[in-house]
Amino acid sequence: MTITIRQKALANDNISLYLDIYDGGKRKFEFLSLYLLPEVDAETKARNEETLQRAHQIRAERILHPETIPEVGHLMIVKEIPNDESPEVLDWIQTYIDWMSDNTDYSKAIVDQSKYLKYLMSEFLANKRRPHITLRKFDKEWFKAFFLWLKNDYVPQKYVRVEAKPLCEGSLHNVQQRIVAVFNKAVKFGKLKANPFYQLEKSDIFPKPKTSHKQYLTPDELKRFMASDERSPGVAEAQRAFGFACLTGLRISDIKALRWSDIKRNKETNTLVIVQKKTKALNAVPIGNTALSWMPPKGDDDFVFHLPAKANVDAALKRIAKKVGIEKNISFHCARHTFGILVQAVTGNIETTKKLMGHKSLKSTAIYADVLTNEKVKAVDNTKKAFRGRKQREENKQIPRTKRTAATNTHPRRIIFLQDNK
Repeated sequence: MTITIRQKALANDNISLYLDIYDGGKRKFEFLSLYLLPEVDAETKARNEETLQRAHQIRAERILHPETIPEVGHLMIVKEIPNDESPEVLDWIQTYIDWMSDNTDYSKAIVDQSKYLKYLMSEFLANKRRPHITLRKFDKEWFKAFFLWLKNDYVPQKYVRVEAKPLCEGSLHNVQQRIVAVFNKAVKFGKLKANPFYQLEKSDIFPKPKTSHKQYLTPDELKRFMASDERSPGVAEAQRAFGFACLTGLRISDIKALRWSDIKRNKETNTLVIVQKKTKALNAVPIGNTALSWMPPKGDDDFVFHLPAKANVDAALKRIAKKVGIEKNISFHCARHTFGILVQAVTGNIETTKKLMGHKSLKSTAIYADVLTNEKVKAVDNTKKAFRGRKQREENKQIPRTKRTAATNTHPRRIIFLQDNK
């Protein structure tokens, strides 16, 4: 049997270490979840030396004790802790999920993210052959191994038969937030003395991804979008629902659940009163005449809109956008961003926008004010065009009238003036 340490270059410039095991004409590989980092400073170089040393220790262990070679993954060392009565990690995550499910302060999305964490953790611990590891034994080294596995080794189930795609930065950060919350709760309930996560170096954790640009439609683009004549009933329904959401801020889950009975009518206004599917919070939004005109005729049942699967809705919206010349990546959630931008632009009051959007925190609403600030910066930058126009007019004053008339006779503003006189 020969066992060789080999290296595999990764897309993020790190190097993955693995064992090339050749025995009796058969070859197998054991990935160690150990990684060399680009040596940008002395500290990184020292860490890489420790990592290589650990790889050589594992290789020596496999040579001396071939029975320890796992079928898959790498059997990580678990330190012995006397009188360890802490619950198993997977059991505690389930306890945390059950606790959140009974607490109205937590949305369904957060509960679902915690369930996803349990799935990932079960896959990771199965890979490491330690499904029953306890909270106290899951120290900072296990945290690091879990994060590295998520970033470099985990392949989502939907990509198993196609080209593998790693989890995006946002997903990695969300999983990190969930496991930190799970261990913080363990500390609060006396299952742990401290959360090992806070012992990690900054380079070991997933940073919060930079805020991405939220796609939205301008008033002119929304008019063009809704003016498109759609003959297909399904596409027309998606168009109406999207337009209605642009003026009410409803998510697609709320649109699908919307009933005619949710609309409270009186002499002065029509108001939409719903319990949001995502946050479980009650929200009331006035409905303007334009939004009312984009609603479908009342059918036999109480539901307002009848939409297909979200993927089909988004596909229909993209077709309409392309048809009317809108070069933006449109999805149904773009409608909610459009509503937020419109409200913030009209009111200039972030608190009002927060209430109409149904946000629990101003942090979620602040992005719409930020977008408008960026637009204002662009507007200021564009003022230099006006100064260029002024400079041109001053130069024209220096040209004799007969020449200036000939030079400016085809100017668009001159044409418009003549048309107005007609």
